[in-house]
Amino acid sequence: MVPVRVALCPHISVEHYRGGEKWAVELANRLATDGVDVSIRALPYTPDDERRVRVRDVLDGNVPYREAWRHDLSEFDTAYVFYAPLSNLFFTGEAASIAGVHSWVFVSKRLFEPHYGVVPTAVKALYRLVGRWDLRQYDAVHTVTPAFASSHPNTVYIPNFVDTDRFSPDREPLADEFTVLVTAAHIREKGWDLVRAVAARLPAEIHVEATGTCEDPSIRDLGFLTEDELASAYSRAHLVLHPARVDTDSMVINEACAAGTPVVTTPIPTHVGNGQAVLRCNGVPEMVRTIETVCREWERGDGYDRRCRAARRHGEEHDVDVVYPKLKRLLLSVGRIGA
Repeated sequence: MVPVRVALCPHISVEHYRGGEKWAVELANRLATDGVDVSIRALPYTPDDERRVRVRDVLDGNVPYREAWRHDLSEFDTAYVFYAPLSNLFFTGEAASIAGVHSWVFVSKRLFEPHYGVVPTAVKALYRLVGRWDLRQYDAVHTVTPAFASSHPNTVYIPNFVDTDRFSPDREPLADEFTVLVTAAHIREKGWDLVRAVAARLPAEIHVEATGTCEDPSIRDLGFLTEDELASAYSRAHLVLHPARVDTDSMVINEACAAGTPVVTTPIPTHVGNGQAVLRCNGVPEMVRTIETVCREWERGDGYDRRCRAARRHGEEHDVDVVYPKLKRLLLSVGRIGA
């Protein structure tokens, strides 16, 4: 049997290295380890011109990588395209194609959201105009969230995956002082303004830490962390704060829960999970009260451990050994059909 040749096609450079780009790299590395002929073909776009890594520092050396505004994929059997309307103008020639839905843009019911700029709003409008027709150009649709209402007859829901060996409660002991960790980007879409408002209102005995750099006196910045350092930070923290306005299947929630760390987040439809572990709050005052409540539970030994066990169970539902085989089967079976 001739091997299926797979192209993963993110619409952002891998070197930007946030949610979707990290997902593509992890999937490509695992496919390569399994002997799959996989390549990454990306657009050279980087939001805010930010390149956070060098591609060869994160991508398996056996995985070819190329950036261009147009890609001829005629050498591949399957192209997995991170979906945006009319993406197939940039990625052409493959035998079979999968539209990967990873963006809140296609889940949100509102056309205009104040935290979004012109480009995401234009993408929303274009999707509402041509999306039903445009998705039919693909052989299958993969969504990471059941909140996406797909019109395509071959739609598959497979959530994001997390390495529960790396993101584990046993990786590091809890910090001595109650610590709230923030790991999402410092942008309004991910609720950075809410993070700062919450941090300013918390009592001094509750410490807030954030990955990346910031100048807020209420927040200790941790700088850029490797995946191993990030996993250790999750394990040390008592709680993760993730007040995102925009999310699909949140890797922040998945990684935090895998590390046994409960999450305070927002009640958007894509934020799912056990109510003991994933705490949905409306607004800053409720977030502050919830964080203080969990802190008291930890101090008194009253229910905090149950929250952590519930979080770990949620994380294990996204374990890579559970989810990755489903993705691999999808990629290879669609390729066979197209061939």
